[in-house]
Amino acid sequence: MTDNDKALNSIVSTLLEERKRDYRNRIIFRSLLFIAFLSLIFFAPINKDINMSAPHIALIEINGLISSETPASAENIIPLLNQADENSSAKAIIIKINSGGGSATQSKIIFDEISKIKKKSDKKIISVIEDVGASGGYYIAMAADEVIAAETSIVGSIGVRLDSYDVRSLFSKLGIKSRTIYSGENKLILDPFHKLTSDQYNHVKNLTNEIHNQFITDLFESRKDKINPEDKLVYSGLFYTGVQAKDIGLVDEISSIYNLKNDKYKNIKIHKYNSNDNIFNQLIKTYIYNFFQLKTY
Repeated sequence: MTDNDKALNSIVSTLLEERKRDYRNRIIFRSLLFIAFLSLIFFAPINKDINMSAPHIALIEINGLISSETPASAENIIPLLNQADENSSAKAIIIKINSGGGSATQSKIIFDEISKIKKKSDKKIISVIEDVGASGGYYIAMAADEVIAAETSIVGSIGVRLDSYDVRSLFSKLGIKSRTIYSGENKLILDPFHKLTSDQYNHVKNLTNEIHNQFITDLFESRKDKINPEDKLVYSGLFYTGVQAKDIGLVDEISSIYNLKNDKYKNIKIHKYNSNDNIFNQLIKTYIYNFFQLKTY
C-alpha cells in the first residue's frame, strides 16, 4: 500500500468516525430535548378553571380567511356551534369575528347552521366583530340574534368578487406565449392568457350577481326591519366603521366582548371552544415530525 493510499484511508476513517460521532450526538440531543418536551406536557400546570360542565358562555372564534383549508372553515366551526348548542351548561353563544371574508360557500354554510340553531335553541347567539367583520365575515355575523362591533371596527363589504388577470400584453413583450391545450370553448374563461368575450363576461357577471343576491336575501331575512331595503349602498360592497354600520342597521350595539361580559354575564365564565394550537404545540409537532425523520449514514 502506497503512502497516498494510507493517507486516503486515514482521511476516510476520520470522516466516518466524525459522522458516527455527530449522529450519536444528534440522537442524544434530540432524545434529551424530546424528554424535556414531554416533561413540559405532562407536568405543566393545568388550567383548573376550565370546566365545561359548569355554567359558562361558549366562545367560538372565527379568525382570518374563511376557507375550506383554514381554521375558519365550515368543517371546523360547525361542530363547535353544535357542541355549544348541545351543552346545557352553555348559557349563551358568542361568535367573535376577526375576518375580512373568503369563500362565499363556506360563509353561507356557517350562516345556515347558525340560523338553524337559532330557530331551535333558546340560547342567545351574539356576534362580536372586533377589527374586521366584512364580506364573508359579516355574512356569518349577521346570522346571530345580535351583532356587536366597536366604534372603529370595519363592517360590511356586502358583495362578491371573482379575480382574474389579463397578462397577454406583458407576456407578449417578454416573448412568452401560452400553449394550453383544451376542449370546451369556455374552458379558459378565467385564463390570464385568454381574451374574455362579452358573452363570457356576462356569464361570470351573472354568476357573481346570483351569489350577491343570495347574500342580500339572507341579509334582509336575518336583519329584517333593521335595514332599509331602499338604501342600496348598504349592500353595494361598501364597508363602514362600527358607528356607521349601527346607523344603517348592520350592527345592533357599539360595545366589546369585555363590556358584554361585564354588563350581561358578569358572574359567568367565558370558555373558548376552539382548540388552542399555540406556538408551543406547533413546536412540539414539528419536533416530533423531525425526530422520526432521522437519516442514517
